[in-house]
Amino acid sequence: MAAGRSTGTGRRGRAIFWVSFGILALALIGGIVTVRLTARAFIDPSASMENTIRPGDHLFAAASSQIRRGDVIVAQVPSLGPGYFIKRVIGLPGDHVACCDARGRITVNSKALDETYLYPGDAPSTIRFDVTVPAGKLWLLGDHRIISYDSRVRGPLAVRIVGRVVLVLHSGHHILLQTPSAFVSAGLEPSDDRVPALIIGFDVSFLSFLLILALSIVGVIRFAIRKRRKPRDPAASAAVGSLRAPPGYDG
Repeated sequence: MAAGRSTGTGRRGRAIFWVSFGILALALIGGIVTVRLTARAFIDPSASMENTIRPGDHLFAAASSQIRRGDVIVAQVPSLGPGYFIKRVIGLPGDHVACCDARGRITVNSKALDETYLYPGDAPSTIRFDVTVPAGKLWLLGDHRIISYDSRVRGPLAVRIVGRVVLVLHSGHHILLQTPSAFVSAGLEPSDDRVPALIIGFDVSFLSFLLILALSIVGVIRFAIRKRRKPRDPAASAAVGSLRAPPGYDG
């Protein structure tokens, strides 16, 4: 009876193991598919967005129609050719952007920006401007201002937005891009509570992978323990017993 209960428990354990493994495998696949369907990957060869994005960094841009001031976008600019253009949105259509106030800061709708994301040593702008952004255009600047070719030279730009950069992979670690504090503290944008499907897909994939790895390790350990505890073949045991000397035999 005990052996039967043990067998039944073992079967239930194996069933739970494989069902759990299957669910986690589906979650892993689903997370990967979500990432692939909701984002595009890019590699930035330019230094114009340093230090936010450095040459060779891998970027993931999520398709989005909710572009805010402060977002970093991947766009195509018809007037500049077929390539991709990675810049930060400073002004939206209708915004009044100007440089500079008494402290040398760029202003948007008369609100000054403390741009902590700028490349160390760069001034917000060495070029003066005072522009109201027309409908259908954006005011785009690079974070490495001294080398960036952007709206300060080209003026407001009509672009085709490919996506909003939400994740940057740099030197083995990742950076999640959200609305900079400069725009939040100035009252130009709310605190960023956007959670792109890309990030959810990444999180689900990573967690599923870790759980599959842990489950696999547990499965291997349980298999090894069962192998060690497995009783010997009864026929082999009987054969060994038959070779034993009878009681009282002294050779």
